[in-house]
Amino acid sequence: MNSTVKAVLTRGLRAVLMAFFLFIARAFLTWPWLAFIIAAFLIYACGCFAYAGFLAWVRRL
Repeated sequence: MNSTVKAVLTRGLRAVLMAFFLFIARAFLTWPWLAFIIAAFLIYACGCFAYAGFLAWVRRL
């Protein structure tokens, strides 16, 4: 795994962790609008993981 793939995976992991912490905050603060921000972070994380998989696949060819 090269540094580019590792960096994209790290971004995805950070986005998942941020979504998790916002989910916990939403539970304690009862702010329903945080769900939209959580969804945005999860979509960004999925995009990062997909891009990292694509980069790893291209590097193997």
